[in-house]
Amino acid sequence: MEHVDPVTARRLNEYAEAVRASPHNLLSRVGLEELSTRHIPESLRFATRLPPTDRLLDVGSGGGLPGVVIAVVRPEIEVHLLEATTKKADFLTAVATNLGLRVVVHNGRAEELARTGLAGSFEVVTARAVARLSRLVPLCAPFLGPTGRLHAIKGERWGSEVTDATSEMTRRGLVVLSSPAQHPDLDPRVVVIGRPGAA
Repeated sequence: MEHVDPVTARRLNEYAEAVRASPHNLLSRVGLEELSTRHIPESLRFATRLPPTDRLLDVGSGGGLPGVVIAVVRPEIEVHLLEATTKKADFLTAVATNLGLRVVVHNGRAEELARTGLAGSFEVVTARAVARLSRLVPLCAPFLGPTGRLHAIKGERWGSEVTDATSEMTRRGLVVLSSPAQHPDLDPRVVVIGRPGAA
């Protein structure tokens, strides 16, 4: 685990134990084995690099990576978790309650929730292991405010994903504002998408 204060470390460990104890197959067998050595540390590094904001939306939260970790290490942020699978949404609600986190869980599909008051109301939207950018951009774009940015954790093939998503971004007036090409030494790899000139 990364270097964090004792309270944060305890909460992250409690979260990890909750994931391991869940009967809902939140992660693969390999994912569970790497939870504390790879996935939580990666989410922690991602969380510390996110810009200041009052509230944030994590799309496709699944078992809580990175959304729950963000809520643990950035307590100043009200973290909204969007999850379509009810059993996972229930798990997220229970974990947030048990850890005393500032979390709001939304159980539903992104396409449906984009037609609610959540639309256009976030300056920071995050996503990890949800879909390729060509699919992720149309899912997340409706939630972005005028200067909002999507921070997407991506793998080694992020470049081809950006290429494939170009038409989707253009249709919505979005561009890549930052990519792993500009920050090759940073882990995890993050593609930041928003409107040109977004603050």
